[in-house]
Amino acid sequence: MMVLLAVFSAACDRELEEPDGGKVIAITTTYPLTFLTERIGGNRVTITQLIKPGVEAHDFEPAPSDVRAISNSNIFIFNHPAFESWALNAATASVSDGDLATVIVQTINLESNGEDHGGQVTHDSDFDTHTWLNPLEAQSQADRILSALIEVDPEGSHLYLRNAGGLEVELLALDRIITEQVSNCEFDTAVVSHLAFGHMAERYGFKQIGLAGLSPEFESGPSQIAKVIEKIKELGISHILQEPITSNRLAETVASETGATLLTLHPLEVRTTDQVSSGLDYIDIMKENAEVLHTALRCS
Repeated sequence: MMVLLAVFSAACDRELEEPDGGKVIAITTTYPLTFLTERIGGNRVTITQLIKPGVEAHDFEPAPSDVRAISNSNIFIFNHPAFESWALNAATASVSDGDLATVIVQTINLESNGEDHGGQVTHDSDFDTHTWLNPLEAQSQADRILSALIEVDPEGSHLYLRNAGGLEVELLALDRIITEQVSNCEFDTAVVSHLAFGHMAERYGFKQIGLAGLSPEFESGPSQIAKVIEKIKELGISHILQEPITSNRLAETVASETGATLLTLHPLEVRTTDQVSSGLDYIDIMKENAEVLHTALRCS
């Protein structure tokens, strides 16, 4: 709170160009950032998400129009260079084009510490940036977004602080729900399409085996897949957790080799078009993820 008050005090001295319609213009990269910004910003913030529903986030490259959108925004919110390798270059390129002083917000602060995340050791080149799959780490992202909103729009600080408090209650409740769903389990290992679930695994006490690495387009070779199949049979694992947007060809192949059943576990980089049309949000989809893990890990 003291940090936020300091940000609020500094922001009061900063001259800002009032956005059209009296709203802060925010550009986000992925859906979790959109969700957090919407919850905190309310009707004072107009949000454009660059990576659209149904698009594989790891493959996204910004168009010139995206750079222009960043330059015309008050806030550009992204995760981490290990996820959006293009983000800082796009933000830098937008500086000379824009009329506004865009605040650049990196919401994930990962350090190379060699720590184990869900059975996988992280290094400089392969950070697991999917921190939002742990609601407590999503809260840390929300804190950075809150500070930035107060900086660019100090008049809205009371609204932002109130909304952020409500969001924190939601995220803590979600954490309790997932903890209850993923407890007293027969298995401690889940087979996933790609290694996106390390932060979730670390929080809720299970391990992940990936058919692909941190980036889903880089599938494991035949020898690695053979080892995964052998491990599935050895452990008696009966479910493979595929994703709703990336290709399921490999998951289907391994399922046919092992007799495992396919279930959908969502990494939540973006929503599917069906989820958007159905109005499902981050909280809803994370609850569905908890139910899938409950089944796959055979929890009581």
